[in-house]
Amino acid sequence: MTKPMNKIDNKQRIKILYCESNIDGTVGGSYYSLFYLVEGLNKNRYDPIVVFYKDNSLIQTFRKAGIKTEIFDHPLPVRLSVPGIQNVRILKIFLGLVQSTINFTRFFVLKTIKYAIYLKRNNIDIVHLNNSIVRSHNWMFAARLAGAKCISHERLLNKRFSYFERYFINRLDAIVCISNAVRKNLELQNIRSVTLHTILNGLDPSCVKVGLSKEEIKSKYKIEASVPLIGIVGNIKEWKGQEIVVKATAEVKKRFPYIKCLIVGDTAETDSYYLERIRKVIDKLGIQENIIFTGYQTNVPDYVNAMDIVIHASTAGEPFGRVLLEAMALQKPLIGARGGAVPEIVAEPVTGLMFEPGDHLNLARTVQRMLEDPKKCSAMGRAGYLRLINKFSIIKNIEQTQQLYEAILANRDDVLVYKQFLSAYQMKKGSSRNPAGQKHP
Repeated sequence: MTKPMNKIDNKQRIKILYCESNIDGTVGGSYYSLFYLVEGLNKNRYDPIVVFYKDNSLIQTFRKAGIKTEIFDHPLPVRLSVPGIQNVRILKIFLGLVQSTINFTRFFVLKTIKYAIYLKRNNIDIVHLNNSIVRSHNWMFAARLAGAKCISHERLLNKRFSYFERYFINRLDAIVCISNAVRKNLELQNIRSVTLHTILNGLDPSCVKVGLSKEEIKSKYKIEASVPLIGIVGNIKEWKGQEIVVKATAEVKKRFPYIKCLIVGDTAETDSYYLERIRKVIDKLGIQENIIFTGYQTNVPDYVNAMDIVIHASTAGEPFGRVLLEAMALQKPLIGARGGAVPEIVAEPVTGLMFEPGDHLNLARTVQRMLEDPKKCSAMGRAGYLRLINKFSIIKNIEQTQQLYEAILANRDDVLVYKQFLSAYQMKKGSSRNPAGQKHP
């Protein structure tokens, strides 16, 4: 009896290529979300490969977990410049056209061909883009050329999409929205011709491990045990709101003179201007002794665990806010900027409080209220942990993602046909090269 061809053979693993396209040198929440997803996949069913554009500190974590990873070279765009040409408009336009043509050829045409060949050679069934629908269009096109399905996470709240972006977005097989805020934003932008799936980021609290105690972290930075400690975690970027937290700390200092604030996170070269601006604000307010920059830290939970209150202060709408989940795993009370997906995570006033984005005075008053009621803060932390377990389970995240994979492959005749054709072709090719059945040297 002939086996039906409309479903993937359960004995064949589905090959999925994941692409993390960040190239600014920082390691953010998208990396960790990707790691927890791929680590938890049913490996009897799925065979993942993770591609990065740049070496980073988390690659060894992927590899130690047995996850195959590769680094694809991704050079910076060509910038053509000729001295004095700025004053000759027609030459400036011509140079711009040449520059655009070179970059389009390098980053789209040539990369697309390279990626399509890679997908074919590795028999990839699904390309899963980890960042945003406005990136990685070469992978989207390569997937179509290679006969693979292509889905993309959306981890941003974009307010507009170009025609070029919409062309590729509308040809995706699915978009994974990390929050209801992201999904509603896409619907408002009339992204409707592709299926939208809301799969909330998840976290297993047992994965949030503390290496250094609260006392050890405080000792490391010469902070007295009784001194209140607040903090913000995230790469230092203008929209993340570290400046708002600094200004709020200056106000809180009037009530709690010895308060300390940890700013935990890396700074990309392109954001160095913002870090410099924050330092000038600190000097102007005279709170050098109250603000501590820790830089990039490999074990963020140590620092979150040391904080009495964890602040999330994005000035623009936050697509999700993964650090809030990590704080909930450590039973920390939260203060979040009321925007984007934050109201989906912070259950006010049960697990934390919110303030108006960008309003440092509102934030300062909120911090003071919470510091003045430590019992209430402890209750918020406990409630946050329970909310994490019930609403943001990594198991649910993985199950829903795997269900999506199965759904988009359900009617794929070509995947199994192609694999069988390739297998038969390779066997025929091998036998023709080696008719005697002898081993190749």
